[in-house]
Amino acid sequence: MAKRIFDIILSIVLLPLLIPLIIIFSIILILELKQFPFFIQERGITLDKFRFKIVKLRTIKDTKTNRYSDKSIFFKPAFIESVPPFAGWLRRTGLDEIPQIFNIIKGEMSFVGPRPFMLSDLKLLKKNDWQYYKIRRSFNSKPGVTGLWQIFCDREVGVKNLIALDKLYDEMKSVKYDIKILVYTLPVILTANNADSVFSLTSFPFRNTLNLSNTTELDIIFEKHHLDKMLISLEYKLRLPGDWWTISKSLEFDDEDKNHLQLLKIKPAVKKTA
Repeated sequence: MAKRIFDIILSIVLLPLLIPLIIIFSIILILELKQFPFFIQERGITLDKFRFKIVKLRTIKDTKTNRYSDKSIFFKPAFIESVPPFAGWLRRTGLDEIPQIFNIIKGEMSFVGPRPFMLSDLKLLKKNDWQYYKIRRSFNSKPGVTGLWQIFCDREVGVKNLIALDKLYDEMKSVKYDIKILVYTLPVILTANNADSVFSLTSFPFRNTLNLSNTTELDIIFEKHHLDKMLISLEYKLRLPGDWWTISKSLEFDDEDKNHLQLLKIKPAVKKTA
């Protein structure tokens, strides 16, 4: 409830600023793209959980060419030639997402939460990474405009990094963490360093400048069921800036290192259906 109240209050504060920006951006996009500046896109956490429709600012020219045959949900360089300069700046700042404030007001999204994906990307995720896909089915958090993965992602690691960060947020979500994550989001916007699938292959833009003495390392253990019914555990180490990551029910501190957290298990609780 507190998180929802926070979303509503922040929406009321930001709405007078964002509506003029949406109008200005849409006018510039009309001139640049020669197309209607808005389109509707359906997204979700999975194909059957937290599905909703958003109105997006158009940043890619519609050339009537089907390029959704990309095999990655993280990198889509085939679109780069169809993104003009201003539209590209919008993508790199993440400001093309600002119409989603209306989804927040409606209660379909939160300012901070797991990353929602297009249905085509969710189908690809389900096909290629079913074990990770069904972990997303266990999420109880609403999708977010920003979140741990959106600002701390390592796209080159791929789905494992996505699930680790989104699951971590799902375990520890609170207004306090939302505020801290929003603070980390601001420099990404102001420096146009959003890790965009079309333009940027970079990870979290400040990863290379992290002060290792002021970071938190997490050990995350994924449990997967092999075809022969053997249980396989895969360990993944994750490093995040700051020392403000505190304990939740699924997290434990290493007694010898207060900046070392251990997420003991991320185990899918949903069986695969036909």
